[in-house]
Amino acid sequence: MKLKIKDVENAFGIEIRQSTISLGLDTATKTGYCIATTTKKTIDLSVGFINVDVKEIKDKDLRNELRYEEIYRKFKSLIQPKYIVVIENVYHSFNAQTTILLSRIGAIAWTLARTVKAKTIWKTASQARKALGINQKCPRGKSKEVITDRVNTLLNISITNNDEIDAIVLAITGLIKMEDNDVSYRKTKMRPHRRNNKTKKRRR
Repeated sequence: MKLKIKDVENAFGIEIRQSTISLGLDTATKTGYCIATTTKKTIDLSVGFINVDVKEIKDKDLRNELRYEEIYRKFKSLIQPKYIVVIENVYHSFNAQTTILLSRIGAIAWTLARTVKAKTIWKTASQARKALGINQKCPRGKSKEVITDRVNTLLNISITNNDEIDAIVLAITGLIKMEDNDVSYRKTKMRPHRRNNKTKKRRR
């Protein structure tokens, strides 16, 4: 889907890099991804979903091995040298095994990106939303659905998959013009540099 850069900038209060490609990866066993490609005037969002279904495999170690292998293959086909790759950082889970699983999936993405010398950025879902100024106050247990509705409204799109929406947010975060390498740099936070023309008297 193709959007005007100015519309996206106005929606989120940011400045977007032109002629840049950012890949957002909402890393999980069900991974949403978004390739955001900008020209001088437009931003093209190509979204997709990776679902590795290994629930029929009884052996836990074999199940995880096959899952990682498939994720590796899918990520390898997505990640390209000129991309900015924004990987969702692990949100601490009370389930230690889930945390380990998500950490490994993120590490696969990071390793592949570094192998082809692509730039990598780690952001939690919350950090990415904050960078775009998205209101994160939601009813308990419905944050994903509410955030999906808000992003759809802001961009005037209609994506129903929550993971793809998270990937869009990550990808757009990677396109933000940065100041001093701060990916959270937002136009609304800019402060004009004021020169102090008054000469201070020296104390004697």
